[in-house]
Amino acid sequence: MKTKILIAALAWAGLASAAHAASIDFSGYMRAGTGINARGGTQVCFGLAGADTKWRLGNECDYVIEPNLSAKLASFEGSDWHVHFMPSVYRAWGQTEAGTDELTARFGQVYAYGTNIAGLANGKVWAGRRFYNRLQTGINDQFLEINDGDGAGIEDMDVGIGKLSIGFMMNGRGPANDNRYALPIRLTGLQTTPSGDLSIYVTPSGQLKSRDQTTGVDPADQDNGLAVGLYQRLNGVMGGNWLFGFRHDKQGELKNTRGIVQFGGKITAGTNLDVVGEYRVRKDAADAGNKWFALGARTDTHISGPFRVLLEVGHDQVKPDDGSGTRHMTKFTLAGAVSAGNEAWSRPTIRLFVTHAIWNEAARNTLTDRLQQVYGDKKAGTSIGIQAETWW
Repeated sequence: MKTKILIAALAWAGLASAAHAASIDFSGYMRAGTGINARGGTQVCFGLAGADTKWRLGNECDYVIEPNLSAKLASFEGSDWHVHFMPSVYRAWGQTEAGTDELTARFGQVYAYGTNIAGLANGKVWAGRRFYNRLQTGINDQFLEINDGDGAGIEDMDVGIGKLSIGFMMNGRGPANDNRYALPIRLTGLQTTPSGDLSIYVTPSGQLKSRDQTTGVDPADQDNGLAVGLYQRLNGVMGGNWLFGFRHDKQGELKNTRGIVQFGGKITAGTNLDVVGEYRVRKDAADAGNKWFALGARTDTHISGPFRVLLEVGHDQVKPDDGSGTRHMTKFTLAGAVSAGNEAWSRPTIRLFVTHAIWNEAARNTLTDRLQQVYGDKKAGTSIGIQAETWW
């Protein structure tokens, strides 16, 4: 027994020594919880058909676990070289995967990268699978830009007026003979005002296909695409930080055009305010497009010690082009929280919440999944739950 303990201790010491030598950084994100709905059964989350997002607080019926390990492996001529691993879990409540209802882990990110490379204008080079080009809004968890997948690229090269990044991305889990690629290009940090900067995202995309020689079948043609996004940030203006965004993307006859305004800042010494407003127009050849308007806000107030109270209100409106009637949904959440700190973004945090949503008849006719199962005969619903969230 003593020998086994000694061997185990030496093994742990060796692992600790290797981790120290490799300079391993550990970070990540996690949320999980439980809840019920007012009619019985598990928590119901509220979203409007045709809307691109839903309002997050007290309205997330899923698990997300994303631990990240990044190890510095080498240094060379002023550059540092790393490898990044992220085993991840995502599961909406009630779903199954690979024949089980247990949480199933996968590698969401696995890539190698080098930083501060003089020959790349002090930028980076990377290759592998990663979350890429993500630009997120926060309280409604929307990705204005996102190009996750398998790929490679050069990133954050200093070109004088800003930082230039170019990537090549594909879906490595897609059909081998019928896949799509994207060439995301971004230029960030363009100084436009003393307190703000502009970011430009340009993403052409297209189809990569070949005939299946075993069946003699050619994949169906897909249209090329092009997306352009402009995002202006203003920091420290009128008591907070602002984002003004415009994006247009087109793939064949399918077109999406959106404008967004986001504000975040303190309105009192202990209260933070986040506001998001967005308008999006979707068009396609079958005249099955729609117009979506969203406006929402969240306040987060420190009470005393670790205690906080949060209030979120979000409204969505979708007007289909087919004349089937304008859909409305408004969601309200009141939450009490215990957090590891006095600030709105202090984590870990554990929230006890009640969420109530109301919608009109046109929205009721388009309810789906759990929302339809529980509240398909109603125009209002309520959930109560507890959620833990943290990042590190």
